[in-house]
Amino acid sequence: MEDLVEIVVERQYASDPIDYERLVSLVESTGERVVLTEQSVPVSVLLPAGKIAELEHWVRVPFPSPGPEAQSEGEGEEEASGGTSWDVGRLRVEPLADPEEYGPYTRYVRADGWRVSFARGGVMVAVQLDADEVAWLEDRAMHVRQGYMSPKQAAAFEEFLARQPPVGGQ
Repeated sequence: MEDLVEIVVERQYASDPIDYERLVSLVESTGERVVLTEQSVPVSVLLPAGKIAELEHWVRVPFPSPGPEAQSEGEGEEEASGGTSWDVGRLRVEPLADPEEYGPYTRYVRADGWRVSFARGGVMVAVQLDADEVAWLEDRAMHVRQGYMSPKQAAAFEEFLARQPPVGGQ
């Protein structure tokens, strides 16, 4: 099992609004995930594009990934009434809008309205997902990957088993 390295950004110590240019730059330069937390609870995760591609490769099963829970009716009222609202890195369904620029990075909201991709020079470098979805993807990918055997490996294992004496006949 690979070692998990993550850069944790606690919301109370991050800029307001979140400096996505700095965070995506960290992901791109280190190749490690950046976890946005609120009161030490993971809220969302920025993953390198290659890592999300690997996870999604192994999770190619007929199970849809669980979507983050929909906001309750009262959650948006504070913003509508002009109250203070912090962007804590929580992902919510966003309508189609113009991509946003963060320095050299362009932020795109994906078709499902939840996932967010960051590209630099037309190349995707990071993806921001809900922390629960990342946990689900990693768990599912781990189980699928552990049960996978390449055809060459399967043939070698079959040959090994054929050479073994029958059970009880030793």
